[in-house]
Formats: sequence, C-alpha cells, structure tokens
Amino acid sequence: MALATLAAFSVVAGAAIAWIFKVASSRLALRLARRRMRAHLLAMRLFGGDPVVVLGSQGRLLAWSARYMALLLPPFLLVAVPLFFAWDPMDAVWGRAPLAPGDTAVVTARLRGDVLGAQLIVPAFLVVESPPVRVPDEREVSWRVRVRQAGSGEAMVRVGTGRAGKWIEARPGLHYLAERTATAGSPIEWVEVRYPRAFPSLAGVSADWVVWFWLISAVTALALRRRPRIAMG
Repeated sequence: MALATLAAFSVVAGAAIAWIFKVASSRLALRLARRRMRAHLLAMRLFGGDPVVVLGSQGRLLAWSARYMALLLPPFLLVAVPLFFAWDPMDAVWGRAPLAPGDTAVVTARLRGDVLGAQLIVPAFLVVESPPVRVPDEREVSWRVRVRQAGSGEAMVRVGTGRAGKWIEARPGLHYLAERTATAGSPIEWVEVRYPRAFPSLAGVSADWVVWFWLISAVTALALRRRPRIAMG
C-alpha cells in the first residue's frame, strides 16, 4: 500500500516536473547552448595541437556551459522550492513506519525552564518501562515505552497544570507519522516520539522512499519529454 500510494504521487510529481520545465525554459535557447558546447568540444579535439584555439574554445565552452545552467535555473527553482516545503510531510507519510507490538520507543519532552515533576500518561496499548530521565542542560525529560498491543492514542505529558499530548500510532497501515508536536502557552515546548524508518519494497527490493520517489518521477518526466516532446534540456 505504501509503495502504491508513493508511486501514484511520484507519477503526478514527475508529470508536474516535466510540465514546469516545458513552460519555464526556452527550448530554442537550450538547443543553441548545447550546439555551441558541442562545437567547442569538437574544436578542442580537431585543433588539439594549437594552444591558442584550445584555450579559446575552453573559455567559450565554460561561458556557454554557464549560460546553459542559467537557462535551467528558473525551472529548477520552481521544482525545488515546493519540494523543499513538502519534504517533511512526505517523509512523515512514507519515510516512517508505525510501531508494532513488542516495539519500544522513547517519548521525550522539552520543557520551558527548569521544571520538575513531569509525568507521562499513556493509553492502554502502551506501558511505561522506565522512570523519567532528565537532561537538565537540554531541559528535556524522557521515558521508554513499550507497545503491548496494536492501537493508537495520545500520550500525555503533564507538568503541574500544563499538558501536552503526542499521538502515537501502533497500527498497521499508512499513517502521517510526525515525530514532534510543538505546543504554545504551556510549560512544555514540544513532545517527540521517534518512529522506525520505513523501506517500501517491490519484488523483494527494499529502498528508502526517496529512492523510489526520484526513480519513478524521473522515469515519468523522461517519458513525457519524449512524447509529446517537452524541453527539459
């Protein structure tokens, strides 16, 4: 299920990348730059015995290479900026796996100030296995919890009258697994639970979601570049 949804998203992303490169780049200017670069490479091979020609061709090759990269910069930024902001949500969906019965995890809370008496209250499918461990320099307190059975629910950190919750998933399936929950107006700054990494697999081949995403989106973009012809450089 995880790889199927990731593949569908990657196909859409690849189509969007191909379209962005089509509308945001100049096919004629890119073609001219490529031709000039090939011409200067050929000149260096044909006139290798003439240092003046070789040095001149090298300089012009660098200039046309810089122009080629500059022409690709606008579509690259149009692709990179949305991906930058979407990266963490994508990793929360496909890059992490929910906990399973028998797994242990560490619940960590960062406090605002040197506050004592932090408590952790967990739902029935979890059990707290360790007393609170404080790191005064970091203003953090941690507990180790173990999953007794499949389930989901909110673990609650309580400090005095302040409370902050963190939803924990220990059920099979695809979930949005954000590891940290920030709070405002509370003595608790944030609560964090680290999930294990997920490695979607196909035909016995497992890889990080980033590998699958780039592979599928790149194949999609290249296929659309061929038919219809989309100028991506």
